[in-house]
Amino acid sequence: MELSKSQKKIARQLISEALQRECKTFLEEVKDILPLRDQTPHEVYLNLYKKVTDFDKHIATQYDGLSGSRYFMAVFSLFYNNVLTEDDIKLFNEEVQQNLMAMKQNWDL
Repeated sequence: MELSKSQKKIARQLISEALQRECKTFLEEVKDILPLRDQTPHEVYLNLYKKVTDFDKHIATQYDGLSGSRYFMAVFSLFYNNVLTEDDIKLFNEEVQQNLMAMKQNWDL
């Protein structure tokens, strides 16, 4: 689905919000790695490095190189993966909302 100029503006806003949410979640998860517990500092470092590397790959796949023609699918991906909520997509016009909801229902089959 091609988004209008006004809908692309909303998509950019939601994509930015989603990135902030994902980064916040990541940082909360990192807090669990940092206490040394039964690990050596080197083991903690290796776990943290792997987590950062994996998250970086995820972020690059999801957010890098987005152009207007890819906004709808990016928003759908974020919506399908529950980074964006139904309340978030209510910012779009009725047609975009319906397309996002229908696609999510079809993918859940």
